[in-house]
Amino acid sequence: MPAPAPVPSRVGAAERVRVLLEEEILGGVLAPGSRVKADDIARRTGTSHIPVREALRALEADGWVVHRPHEGASVRPRVLSELVDLFEARALVEPQAVELAAQRRTADDLRELERVLRLQERTSDPADLARLNHDFHVALARASQNSTLASVVESMSKRVRFHYLPTASARRPDSLADHRELVALLERREGARAADLARRHINATRVDACAALEALTRAEAEAG
Repeated sequence: MPAPAPVPSRVGAAERVRVLLEEEILGGVLAPGSRVKADDIARRTGTSHIPVREALRALEADGWVVHRPHEGASVRPRVLSELVDLFEARALVEPQAVELAAQRRTADDLRELERVLRLQERTSDPADLARLNHDFHVALARASQNSTLASVVESMSKRVRFHYLPTASARRPDSLADHRELVALLERREGARAADLARRHINATRVDACAALEALTRAEAEAG
C-alpha cells in the first residue's frame, strides 16, 4: 500500500493563521468592521501570502469575515437578529443536553466544569469572561456524551461569544451563580432541575445580551 502523500506545510500554516484570526475576532482584538489586511497578517505571523489568503477564505466561508470588491476583507458586523435567533435555538437545544449530562456525566466532566468555573470566578476581563462562558457551556454539552449535541452547542456558543462580548462583565454575577448551581445539580444527577435552570439562564442572558447589543448598535449609528 503506497504511503500517503505528505501534506504541504502551507496547509498547516493556513490553519494556524485561521485559528489565530478566529480567536482574535471572537476575543475582540479584531473588532467588527475592522479591515483584515493580508500584508499585515503575513508580516506579524511570519507566513507567506498564500496561507494567509487560504485562512481568509476559510474565515469567509465560516462567516467571520466578509469580502467586498475593491475594499478587501473585514470582520463581519454584530447583528441583533442573529443573536435573537441564536438564543432561541440555544433555549431549545441546551436544556436537553444538560438533562442528558446530569444522567451521563463522569467525574472528569465535573472536574472540567469546576476548572472553568474557578477561572470565571478569578477574572473580570470581558474577553476572558466571554471565552470562559463559551468553554463552560461547551463542557456542559460534552458531558451529555452525545457528540452531535456537543458539536451543535459548540457552534452556537462560538457565535454567541462573538455577540456576547460587550455585555459579558455585566452578566458576571448572575452567570457565575447559575453556573455554580448547574454544576451542583449535575453532581446530584438532578436532570429535570438542571434543564429548567439552563433554560432560565439562557433566557435571562438573552434579555441582557440583546439589550446591550441593541444599545451598542444605536450608539455606533449615532456616532457614525
